Amino acid sequence: MELFCREIGKGDETLVIIHGLYGSSDNWMTIASRLEDKFRVILPDLRNHGRSPHSEVHDFDSMAADLYETLQGRVSGKIILLGHSMGGKVAMRFAMLHPQMVSKLIVADVAPKSYLSPANTDSSSSGHAKILEALSSTNPGEFTSRKDLDLALKDKIRSTSTRQFLLKNIRRDKQGKYYWQLNITALQNNLPEIMDGFSHFDKSDALSDLPTVFIKGEKSSYILSEDSLVIARLFPGAQIATIPDAGHWIHSDQPELFLKTLLYYID
Repeated sequence: MELFCREIGKGDETLVIIHGLYGSSDNWMTIASRLEDKFRVILPDLRNHGRSPHSEVHDFDSMAADLYETLQGRVSGKIILLGHSMGGKVAMRFAMLHPQMVSKLIVADVAPKSYLSPANTDSSSSGHAKILEALSSTNPGEFTSRKDLDLALKDKIRSTSTRQFLLKNIRRDKQGKYYWQLNITALQNNLPEIMDGFSHFDKSDALSDLPTVFIKGEKSSYILSEDSLVIARLFPGAQIATIPDAGHWIHSDQPELFLKTLLYYID
């Protein structure tokens, strides 16, 4: 499917930024605006997110195919590809399938591994299952303000920052009623694939000639020290950089350091 995209900048090189789970292209516009003097920046909404179409299917091969179809009519040369979290896995899979289209790969705070273990509620499927259950059991159409909706979610999702992030997915219909822009049912049904999607790959799938860097947040549990092994197996030669005092949302926790690190590795 062709995805909805935002576009900013007119640089000679094209940078494509892919958002993560529950996100949209809008989440990265602040970063994109800081890069528009250097790059042409394309920001797609992944399927079942933002303004892009919905589908019952939500796996990394399909999302990579969406991105390929979307970029075919927009770019002619190679792209610099940046993906965060779930979007990082989409970026990795796209690069594995279409290495001829990618000049550099930047993966933000996710590893090419399974996150199905319940050991850590921040990065595991159990934490996301609770979030999706909270969203599916809350009908935004029953509320007249975001504040009231936020209060209704408070007992189910304790983190204020997480609730505020999720509430960016609220829109109004023609009758003025709120609704979730996310395809929550599809995300629930495909959560195991979203949290894994890479454990079946081995050395024969490795992408060795593409300049690749993984940028992790110091306070995040999404990339652990032992993950360097799986990263090296699938992306030999990849570098790992750490943003100090940053969690999973490294681009919002430490925007200046993230931008500095991003440009260093691109250059």
